Amino acid sequence: MWIGDNLLEMTNGQIDSLLSMNGQLETFLAWTSQMVFIVRIAVVVIGLIVCFLGLKLIRVLSAIAGLAVGAGIGTAVVFGFQFSGTMIPVTILVCAVMVAVFAAAVRKLGVFLVVFLYTAGIVMSLRIPQIIILLAVCGGAALLMSVLSLIWTDPIVVVITGISGGLSAGISAAALFFAGGNIWLGYGIGAVLALIGIWTQFMVQSRKIGKKEKVYARQMRDQVSRESEVEKARRILEEEEDDDESGSRKAKSSRKARGVKKSKKSKTTQKTSARDTGSDDMEEEDDDITIINEEL
Repeated sequence: MWIGDNLLEMTNGQIDSLLSMNGQLETFLAWTSQMVFIVRIAVVVIGLIVCFLGLKLIRVLSAIAGLAVGAGIGTAVVFGFQFSGTMIPVTILVCAVMVAVFAAAVRKLGVFLVVFLYTAGIVMSLRIPQIIILLAVCGGAALLMSVLSLIWTDPIVVVITGISGGLSAGISAAALFFAGGNIWLGYGIGAVLALIGIWTQFMVQSRKIGKKEKVYARQMRDQVSRESEVEKARRILEEEEDDDESGSRKAKSSRKARGVKKSKKSKTTQKTSARDTGSDDMEEEDDDITIINEEL
């Protein structure tokens, strides 16, 4: 009886422990399902933001991409130099922060990293079965689009962020709102969202460019008007200078004419005085001749 009672107690204890573990497992599964639901909602929201505002948020996306790439570089450094202890998180954190700061500060670098990571994510979402082909296509496409983004920055960023955000939002929405989460349904929703997002980003960018062109045209008009005013003022000054020069020339010519007239008058007066003196001499000679004649 004692042995049977002990076996019964042991069996009851194992059953109670299994029931308690089962309850904990159900609690864990419920918590996991809630977390998956929250994560999917977050992915949908972030995907829509990236899909519709990718180009405007390029600095933020560059910093996030820099954090991811910097963390990867820091992990490689840790394994390469075989760090241990607190050096592992410190090295990873320092590398992540440094690359994030450089990516956010240097726009070309940030665009390169963003396009590379998002292109790789797009290729990974296609779920190519052969891992070697997947890695080759992923690396080649990501590198090609990153290089092209250095030449045509805005169009490549708009297209890549639109496709990436649309696909992530569409796949997560299909898994969230539809039972089973059909992948093709997610691709369809993602394609529609990508087209709308790309069109929206191009429209916003065109309006931005239009505003810049209006501001530039206004500045050019103001500059042209200022230049025309300056030209008018210059012409007025030149005309006034010409008038002053013509007036001075007229004054000089009048002074010259007056001088010529004065010289002519002086010459005529000299001639007349010479004539008068000559006539006086002749008269005196005549008087002398008459006096001599009378004496004779």
